[in-house]
Amino acid sequence: MIRTTKLRNCARIACLLVGALVGTAHAAVTTLARGVLVDAAAGRAYVTDATGILQARTLPDGRLVWSSAEMADPLLDFGDRMLALGRIDTKGVGLLLLLDLADGRVLDRIAFDLPEHVAAVLAPQPSAKFEINAERTAQGARLIWRHWSTPLRGAYVPGESEPKYSEGAFDVVLAAQRNLAVPLEQMPELPAAPSIELAPAERLPALTGRQFRSADDDAVMAAEAVADPAFGTAWRLTLRARASSRVAGSLTLPYSYVPFALLGETVLYRIEAAYWRDARGAVQGHPAQLVAFDLERGQQLWAVEVSPLQFNGPLPP
Repeated sequence: MIRTTKLRNCARIACLLVGALVGTAHAAVTTLARGVLVDAAAGRAYVTDATGILQARTLPDGRLVWSSAEMADPLLDFGDRMLALGRIDTKGVGLLLLLDLADGRVLDRIAFDLPEHVAAVLAPQPSAKFEINAERTAQGARLIWRHWSTPLRGAYVPGESEPKYSEGAFDVVLAAQRNLAVPLEQMPELPAAPSIELAPAERLPALTGRQFRSADDDAVMAAEAVADPAFGTAWRLTLRARASSRVAGSLTLPYSYVPFALLGETVLYRIEAAYWRDARGAVQGHPAQLVAFDLERGQQLWAVEVSPLQFNGPLPP
């Protein structure tokens, strides 16, 4: 149904990363953030890069395993296959890609209907936002999408200048003969996501400061403000696995929170683009990145540029 209204020594690290979540309740693929899926059991991260291409990278060293032949945003895995949102220029229709996780090749393309004003694009846009939630079902997957659009400039036109909100849902049926997108007549409720900040009853008493849950909810990050020569104030992020009695380690960033997964003594986290001037006036900074950091050694293992979550380009006239 469619509803519209006016509104993450290499051998040692590899063992840690691959073994970190094996045998636990979260051995499956974890969504770290939009465009970043982490498979600790397989030792891989699937990320949409800055150009929109989906990449498979090894967790220990960030080595590129494969790149998709076309733009794709990862949504859901099925063990040997992945469902991703493809990109097309046409409004009113969306495209799903079924990819082979061994090499990234497209196994199938599945189209789904949208309102004529909606573009199924997860990349940030200046005046619109598209979100899609995917969860497994017995036959394949259920997808719930939402779209917001807001005119930025120009004269007010009644009935055309108001913000618009649209939503819809469909099931993806994966079958040997043919894969289909089947619209739902009734709009299901979007699964409730837990707050990233821990409630008082969930906090670990050994940690101080604000506490945040990891993407798989197996670890906790505590943030405390510290003086920093470059930013004035930075944040010491201390990490600990819920099942462990000791702190895994800490790092200092200019962010009080970052989406993260704790894999052994390595933390995998995602940051947005940030730029600043140092004491000499030179511009410093980084693009949106997925970073792997060794907490025991206190050093970055690797980083890869990823698709941003926010629109930072020029606005339309």
